[in-house]
Amino acid sequence: MARLAPITLPLLLLACTASAATAQDHRCLSGGHNDSIHLEWRWLDDGGADVRYAGHRERLPLRRVSVETTVLAEDRPHQFDSVWEERIDGRLNGRYLLSTQGALVLDLSYERARDGRTTAFHDDAEAWQEDGCHWPSPP
Repeated sequence: MARLAPITLPLLLLACTASAATAQDHRCLSGGHNDSIHLEWRWLDDGGADVRYAGHRERLPLRRVSVETTVLAEDRPHQFDSVWEERIDGRLNGRYLLSTQGALVLDLSYERARDGRTTAFHDDAEAWQEDGCHWPSPP
């Protein structure tokens, strides 16, 4: 039984990690020149988020670094303005600036860390499916 413990514990921790990172909700967004860049934003149950760009299988984990709340009216949902960092191999790759109000994504922009280039995104409701985002294949 003692031999199983070193193997069982890592598997148990992996299972807990996987269950903690399940998607709570997702949005499909398009932006860039001629809306040619598509991404799927997922909010995760553990409070984090990730993005997946169309044409790519891997998801890029995001970490929220700040959030500001604005009360627009007492009887309306609050507006949340947050900044999320995208890190690859520990290095800052870029930042997402996200504004939401209730279930609406009001604004999303991505700022590339290397040169400060900014890409604006907007909600792409036509791409939204229950199981994720589906965009037409490029010609």
